[in-house]
Amino acid sequence: MQNLIIGTMGHIDHGKTSLIAVLNGFWGDSTQSEKERGITLDLSFSNLTQGDKNIAFIDVPGHEKLVKNMIAGAFGIDYALLVISANEGIMSQTLEHLRISYLLGIKDFIVVLSKCDLVENSLLQKRKIEIATLFSNFKDLKYLLLNVSIYDKASIEALKNTLFSLPKLKRLDLGFFRYYIDRVFTLKGSGCVVSGTLMDGDLSIKDKIWCAQLEQSLNIKNLQSHGKNTEIAHNGARVAINLSGISHHQLKRGDLLTKKGYLRGFDKIEVELERFENLEHNSEAILYLGALRTTCRVLFLDSNKKFATLKARIPLFSIFNERFILRDDNQTLGGGRVLSPIIDPMKKSQKLQYLECLSQKDLKGAFEILLQAHKKGLGLISAMQRFRIPQNKALEIAKEIPHCFVCEKALIAYPKSARTLIKEVITQILAKNPNALLSAALLSQKQSFIAEEFALDVLNELLAQNTLCKLESFFVSPKNSLQDTKGVEDYLYTTIYNTLYHQGYEPIAPYNLYDSLDIDRKSGDTIFKRLTSEKKILRLSHKLFICAEHLTKLLELMREIIKKEGYLDINNFKTHLNLSRKYLITYLDYLDSFNDIENDNGRRIFK
Repeated sequence: MQNLIIGTMGHIDHGKTSLIAVLNGFWGDSTQSEKERGITLDLSFSNLTQGDKNIAFIDVPGHEKLVKNMIAGAFGIDYALLVISANEGIMSQTLEHLRISYLLGIKDFIVVLSKCDLVENSLLQKRKIEIATLFSNFKDLKYLLLNVSIYDKASIEALKNTLFSLPKLKRLDLGFFRYYIDRVFTLKGSGCVVSGTLMDGDLSIKDKIWCAQLEQSLNIKNLQSHGKNTEIAHNGARVAINLSGISHHQLKRGDLLTKKGYLRGFDKIEVELERFENLEHNSEAILYLGALRTTCRVLFLDSNKKFATLKARIPLFSIFNERFILRDDNQTLGGGRVLSPIIDPMKKSQKLQYLECLSQKDLKGAFEILLQAHKKGLGLISAMQRFRIPQNKALEIAKEIPHCFVCEKALIAYPKSARTLIKEVITQILAKNPNALLSAALLSQKQSFIAEEFALDVLNELLAQNTLCKLESFFVSPKNSLQDTKGVEDYLYTTIYNTLYHQGYEPIAPYNLYDSLDIDRKSGDTIFKRLTSEKKILRLSHKLFICAEHLTKLLELMREIIKKEGYLDINNFKTHLNLSRKYLITYLDYLDSFNDIENDNGRRIFK
């Protein structure tokens, strides 16, 4: 089924709710307060179906004091149904709703001139001119005007036919979902239920949900899309989610539900701003992002006040090109697009170039500037949040940049300067240890920013330049003295065993040993497994391997202490062997494995 989301907006008492009631029988008054006052206080949701097409209506409040609720409903809609009363014409909230819709990127409007039965034709013509003048003030807005009276069946049918003829707007599917909660409530027998519009992906009843603000995983008990139970809800649909493992008191409007690991939160975002009212640098405003409402500081980055940093008191989990609104207590100040949802360390001049590229959607140019800032590599997994593109598209763009090395497996793009950094790491290793056995795994082990794929490319480059030589599977310095030995494995076998032997009762942990010898963990683990299988060393804990010869002597000493002193605990053990507690405790635990030893509240005695 094809789903459309239409936001019904307009000034108070211009007939929005009555119009929806005539279309589908839904009056929208869900609270006693709404019924008594005859206005929509919060968002009302209903739908209208014809064949395989479903229209979901979001009836937003028209009262000026409830604009914050209107904004929450306007995010995620496909078309705006702007209702203007023929007898009153354009009013303050008509303009306010149009401004907000424009800033949110809603470009297609159905303008309903309501209550046409109450006015003469001459006034209708005047209203049409006023509406045309109003829309001419907003770039790229399109509208279709219909004269409607709820008492004229023909005009209602014409409106229905127009609505059902609207094409579904294409939404980008990033492969993961985003969902701003616009309502939270509880149902008897079901528990916590939230509603919202599904953006950027599909949602399955089997999916794990991540609440970004709570940093908590949630499970789905049931999904409803446009009033019907479903196993999967599609991108752009209105969805109610029945959640388990959480109370409705813990969630609130504006919380973002998504897939874990895809979005990071920052207390600052960088934006492109369009102003309707004057805004001073460092002024405070109310930020509306999705269904979220919070305060922020507006910090302009250029003299034209085109670009700004919005600094909030809470983390903002935004995405490139996401729309936002800025208001004070009385009016809409402006709004625009999020350009940089992830704050990067840049000089101001570099940042302005970056934001200009993003403003023009020059993603290749933005990539090049980011690479200059990320000298140790740019993670492409963040491309979905940074640029609103899937990872495969990010890989394509990165590959077009000269001298950029792209690791497809690790999803990292490296600038040319990163090669120099890796070569410096290699130089430092060889200066400390001319016999170091270099490998891609070792370099990645030494520095977390180095992906093995990139490390191997740099090592092969140095090999081609005769800066390094090859010894079996390793890269070595030409000054390496191991090339005359029987083989690398025998060298490692002898070196590791001798090192452990000389350390006696205080053997170094394997990973620390590998680091001191400048060998990768896989090679080191191979030798440890061989020594263990030959019973030349024994593993007593995850990080403690001791030579069998030393362990035999140690057991003799421990038993001798029990014979002479009647027991062995950590205190008298330490008087005989001045070792750290981690060694003493491990050896005492090993002693417990013998059948003739009893552990009596920390004292080891013979049974």
